[in-house]
Amino acid sequence: MTTHLRNVLPHQDSPFFRVLHIVVAVLVMVQIINSNLTEREAMGQLTPTGIVTWLHIISGFGLLLCSFLMLAWMMTRRSFRYYFSWMFMDFRGIVDDVRTLQKFRLPEAHSGGMAAIVQGLGVVSLLGTAACGGLWFILNTMYGPDASLTRLVLHLHKFLTVFIETYFWAHGAMGILHILMTLRVQQLRKD
Repeated sequence: MTTHLRNVLPHQDSPFFRVLHIVVAVLVMVQIINSNLTEREAMGQLTPTGIVTWLHIISGFGLLLCSFLMLAWMMTRRSFRYYFSWMFMDFRGIVDDVRTLQKFRLPEAHSGGMAAIVQGLGVVSLLGTAACGGLWFILNTMYGPDASLTRLVLHLHKFLTVFIETYFWAHGAMGILHILMTLRVQQLRKD
């Protein structure tokens, strides 16, 4: 069963990207869990809240690095147009995928397809949210939490977090569904 499961996980051809994908998923989950337990006032305190806040900051900078690595890897493996064809008003990949879904089959990943577009948007959202959080930390350190720019960037960071949380749960659910459907197809072929 372990071998079968490993074979249906994404990115079989790229162990680096598979590991990076898992690291990002774990870090995002940690961020979601601990975000409600953070307080900027606790940053200078050696309390459970202060430790959780610093864990959030450190893992946030880790996510910033990971999202840069992920975007760089994606752009070197495939083109900008592969992930962002919609920016060129090219919707052929989406139309093809919708036709495939209407036949109750899962579409393969391809340029301009749903999987590519979702991955591109997810990485850009992650990068924007992590960059905003990092900028907030720098502004908070330089100007303090009461500076208007610091508060504005914090509110933007919190706003962007909604997109990452939505993406995390939806992408995770789709990934699990895809794995289960692929396992089912493999089982049917075996029988």
